[in-house]
Amino acid sequence: MNRSFLMIALVICLSLGLSACVPAPVPAPTPMPAPAAESPTPDTAARIANAMSAAPLAIAGSATILDWPTKEGDPMVVLRQGTNNWTCIADWPVSPGNDPVCNDPVWTTWNDAYAAGTVPEITTPGIAYMLAGGSDPSNTDPMAMAPAPGEAWITTPSHIMLLVPGGFDAKQFTTDHASGQPYIMWDGTPYEHLMVPVVAMPA
Repeated sequence: MNRSFLMIALVICLSLGLSACVPAPVPAPTPMPAPAAESPTPDTAARIANAMSAAPLAIAGSATILDWPTKEGDPMVVLRQGTNNWTCIADWPVSPGNDPVCNDPVWTTWNDAYAAGTVPEITTPGIAYMLAGGSDPSNTDPMAMAPAPGEAWITTPSHIMLLVPGGFDAKQFTTDHASGQPYIMWDGTPYEHLMVPVVAMPA
């Protein structure tokens, strides 16, 4: 190939445009858009707010939030994963009252045993908050799902609940839920605990 031919080829390339003589660059792949974060539905947000109302914000604000399953026997529904080892549970739909609760790890162990029908192993004191109050079908039968015939649901105003190893002495605390004093719920059973009325103060 002589120099004249090379010059002619160069002129042809220039006349057609450089793009005709060099490989076209491969376009970079278009990145896929990141999936949008799911916002809680109004109902979920309401259930989270309900669960958080059980305890001071310093506790509830970072707690794991659970809700009740729609089908009996299914596991609890995690509405929000927490970071402080507390677990807040939204209102129990079976009861007529509003009764969210926030449990520390000891009470979570108790709650798991209660749900399974096993004896909880309580080795250290535990505390749970029910600042929105609560309602229970029985003060003597921990497995009751409804009040006995002729009896009403037990309504307890704002309170905390305490667990201690070995339970509580009925000679020191009443079992009368209407006394206005700290009282033992489910006395003499593996699930007994102390209900302590409190006055919820605004922030």
